[in-house]
Amino acid sequence: MFGSVHNCNNVKDFRELAKKKLPSPIFHYIDGAADDEITYKRNTDAFDTCDLVPNVLSGVDEIDMSTTVMGQKIDMPLYCAPTALQRLFHYEGEIGVAKAAEKFGTMFGISSLGTASIEEISNLVSTPKLFQLYVRGNQNWVDDQIKNAIDCNYAGICLTVDLDAYGRRERDLAKRYRTTSRQSASGFEHQMRFSWKDIDRIKTYCHLPIIINIVLKKKILINF
Repeated sequence: MFGSVHNCNNVKDFRELAKKKLPSPIFHYIDGAADDEITYKRNTDAFDTCDLVPNVLSGVDEIDMSTTVMGQKIDMPLYCAPTALQRLFHYEGEIGVAKAAEKFGTMFGISSLGTASIEEISNLVSTPKLFQLYVRGNQNWVDDQIKNAIDCNYAGICLTVDLDAYGRRERDLAKRYRTTSRQSASGFEHQMRFSWKDIDRIKTYCHLPIIINIVLKKKILINF
């Protein structure tokens, strides 16, 4: 039924097509999550409870879906979030997604575990770009990565600070699948020492908006 993307009408259809086309370990790496996947299910359920409430009788002559994210105007209230290892599921990887983001006038996010460099993406597209950085290595390595993104004219930085250790991905264990990024994960011990003092230090040289990912407690945000 789902022979191509042209037959897909919703996210569920795209998921079924991906499951059909991709090698099983790759599909489950993308589709899966850690441990019993409870957070994954809760996130999906929470998204399903969101309602779109239209403003009827508002006399709109021209539809304008544009909005502003991190000071950057984009043409729609959606953007391509950073996703690691995109060439696992398409030969163009981040390059193809970046081109699509520019075509539709929205932001593109690249992961520090991407399969294209931030320099490649910077030279390829002019659409607003977000750099997501896993805090690992040492302080100098983190600073160098952020300064490189600044030099490449990225619009914002996303610091992922919840990866003191890799999650136990049970689907990957069942499929005996292990990514290259997981095999070469040395340096994440630096994240265990990473604190608000480091954020303050980064803010002394980084003028870009900074997103802290993932914060689960409201009171933590008081520090930011």
